[in-house]
Amino acid sequence: MKAKDLHTVWDAPDNSRLTSKQHSFRLPVHVAAKLDALCEIYPTKTRTQIVGDLLSAALDGVEQSFPPIKGKEIGPQPDTEEMLYEDIGPASRYRKLANKHYIEMEKERGNKNPTPLYTATYAISDSDLKADAQ
Repeated sequence: MKAKDLHTVWDAPDNSRLTSKQHSFRLPVHVAAKLDALCEIYPTKTRTQIVGDLLSAALDGVEQSFPPIKGKEIGPQPDTEEMLYEDIGPASRYRKLANKHYIEMEKERGNKNPTPLYTATYAISDSDLKADAQ
């Protein structure tokens, strides 16, 4: 989810599931004021929904900003024959840790056999590395 898509998301019905544990934190005053403004603009959404969507958009952006690091060769990409490599950088570590925590939370909710958030190997190509360097 991107920040630019939040308006569309907030105008749609909510189908999200919440964690079993509550997360509590204090915000800088300027951030809290902006959050209050969004809550007033979208009165049909709860503060939890808005904060969750904002965090989701920000986390997606952070994940996209992680620099790729070339690991072992996976094989050629079927469409282009360009060689693919396992990404062993922060994005790969982030996905593994997100899976670990997601599975723990799902088990707390009673799901005995949760499916991970991320199931595929995070692959990169030489062109991805060149684009990231620019």
